[in-house]
Amino acid sequence: MCALDELLDADALAGLLALASATAGGAAVGLADTDGHVIAGRPTGAIPPRAHPIALGDRVVGSVIGGGEVTPELLALVARSLELLLAGARDQADRARVGGELAIGRRIQLALLPRRFPDLEGWTFAAHYEPAREVSGDLFDVFAVKGRADRVALLIADVTGKGVPAALLMADVKALLHAATDGADGPADALRRVNTILVRERATSLFVTAALLVVDVGKGAVRYASAGHEPPLVVRCAGWVDRLEAAGPILGAFDDAAFEERSATLEPGDSLTLYTDGVTETRDTHRRFYGEARLLATVRQACGRAAEEIARAIVDDIDAFRGEAEPFDDIALLVAERRPA
Repeated sequence: MCALDELLDADALAGLLALASATAGGAAVGLADTDGHVIAGRPTGAIPPRAHPIALGDRVVGSVIGGGEVTPELLALVARSLELLLAGARDQADRARVGGELAIGRRIQLALLPRRFPDLEGWTFAAHYEPAREVSGDLFDVFAVKGRADRVALLIADVTGKGVPAALLMADVKALLHAATDGADGPADALRRVNTILVRERATSLFVTAALLVVDVGKGAVRYASAGHEPPLVVRCAGWVDRLEAAGPILGAFDDAAFEERSATLEPGDSLTLYTDGVTETRDTHRRFYGEARLLATVRQACGRAAEEIARAIVDDIDAFRGEAEPFDDIALLVAERRPA
């Protein structure tokens, strides 16, 4: 089928051609495809009929035809009207296609998020996910390390792009990090393995920041590494906050990337907060940033509180700061809390 058949509304087309015919004193006015076949309106008996081409972009998709009584000016006016209708219909079809792609991307994104957290004695977990648009490039996860009942991995990541490509890459990265964590010597080795695959095999223009932590749930010992991501925050019941910083570039950028691995310990009552930059880069109606200082002030009050309460306190504070402002970036938040003895 040609673009005319696919895009033009039949009632609108019939009304326009009838008006043109009436303007020409009842003379035949029709619409022909690129092969000269009349597909709408009344065929003309003139041989050859007068015609004016109809263009969609840089492509001729048909023509308006009329008998000898129909002036060239009227044919040109009808053709221009049809071009405008076609352009509007094409834009509407494009929007519908993009909307369909975004819906697919959103389903992919939601499928990536954990439906439940591991049930571990002495620990609570909570998370918050808020895409700024239909599809987010953010991800969080908590999963058991294969073959180690005493180990659980915490992951938060952010793809540099947006839309369906970012959602697809994040699905890939999640699967890669799960497999790498199960077989690696530690989080730094897992990030190195995934980076090698992204650089050598995926050849994408998108990159990923990530923080990966492996926790000994019995002892509270944490091994962690970062790929250019915001440092996780450990809130100590003693009253201060430790930033778990570790050197490492974003994933997918450099073939020979090296990732630093460091360690920490969560004592009973301590909590761990992982977040994407959408948290600190939230803006209010005056375009001011939420910032790390305000986040630190909020999490400092977390001692002894369950993970769900901590996450809710952060989200409530973000909402209060943002007010009526539109979301600026995707937000992902993951909280782990080691219960007080």
